[in-house]
Amino acid sequence: MLTVDEPAIYLEGTTKLSTPPPRDVPAMLPAFFNPKGKFVRDVSIACYGAFAEEERNLTFADALCGTGARGIRVANEIPFGIESVFLNDVNSKALEYAENSARLNLVEEKCRFSKMEACAFLSTRAENNGVRFDIVDVDPFGTPSPYVESAVRAIKDGGLLSVAATDSAVLCGVYPQVAQRKYGGYSLRTDYSHEIGLRLIFGLMAQSAMHLEAGIVPIFCHHDMHYFRAYCRVKVGNSYSLSNQSEMGFAAHCFVCGFRSLARYDELFHHVPRRRAEKNEKEPEFSLQDLECPNCKVSGVHSRLSIGGPLWIGKIASREFVSRCAKVSKLPLFQVNELDVPLYYDLTALSKRAASRTPKLSDVMNALIELGYATSRTRLNPNALRTAAPLRTLRSIVSEFAR
Repeated sequence: MLTVDEPAIYLEGTTKLSTPPPRDVPAMLPAFFNPKGKFVRDVSIACYGAFAEEERNLTFADALCGTGARGIRVANEIPFGIESVFLNDVNSKALEYAENSARLNLVEEKCRFSKMEACAFLSTRAENNGVRFDIVDVDPFGTPSPYVESAVRAIKDGGLLSVAATDSAVLCGVYPQVAQRKYGGYSLRTDYSHEIGLRLIFGLMAQSAMHLEAGIVPIFCHHDMHYFRAYCRVKVGNSYSLSNQSEMGFAAHCFVCGFRSLARYDELFHHVPRRRAEKNEKEPEFSLQDLECPNCKVSGVHSRLSIGGPLWIGKIASREFVSRCAKVSKLPLFQVNELDVPLYYDLTALSKRAASRTPKLSDVMNALIELGYATSRTRLNPNALRTAAPLRTLRSIVSEFAR
């Protein structure tokens, strides 16, 4: 029986959740539950359901489960692919709510509960070769950086790792030096800062995997308000580590004209040959190449590019996986047929730079398509688009429709 306050029963999806009594602002004690997190949990259920359709008899681990909302929903709403659900938290009161939810939904035999620090919990599986988890969910308060490497250790080859972050100010460029400490790369405060934040998270996941001679394959990501979430497969082997190394780089942005680009390490740095000492050989020197904005240079304006990263510069979603998610969920998030072109353009930011009103997104997209440029919406911003069209062309179209 519960020893905490009489719980509230909250229906989410098709699952009954035992939660702390409702408050205007979710409290941390005796346990944390945020009803506004329903959307991101809906997305998770769709992603895990799509993954479970591909394989069977899977194990799911929620390393920081709280009151168990996500884990219990996984156990109740994905009945055929996931065999066992492991729910862990350091808060014993939160676990009591989770256990009560399991009983309410008749899934207690499918669930395993533990009270441990998250990294210690994940390490229990990393120590037992062959019984690692198929799916690991890491959803902390703030940054996931303390837990990611332990999560990679605890996951099977080919397994699914899902990582969340809620320190949006850090990821979106308000505190770039904090981002460098926590995610290994500087953030940028731009109109596409949410994508920069997600690429920093994927970069953290890739770097953690490379430490262990493994790699990641990003399959999906999204954000909702202050909440970021990234999904990837973990692949074990040095070949995947080497592949990931080539997918790490930088974001270059011009705050004068809005130019943006992703660049590999060797595109920003070049080797400066030097004569080696006879015995004590030193590391080769590197120096920055010319970081002048190429777009401004054409107009005779000299401006420097600002650099974000290191971060992930490869693909951040798998069309095949998103298509599977769309089959198990009607969420509009999965209906966007998004291009792989990086660093989207926000129409409001483009219009503000041109000192004009913001045109309709559909009008700008149609004009670009008529000129032969592939264009799509992005799930990361409802008022933004992705296109390979030159910035000058895009700005010209925005200005034309703003008249």
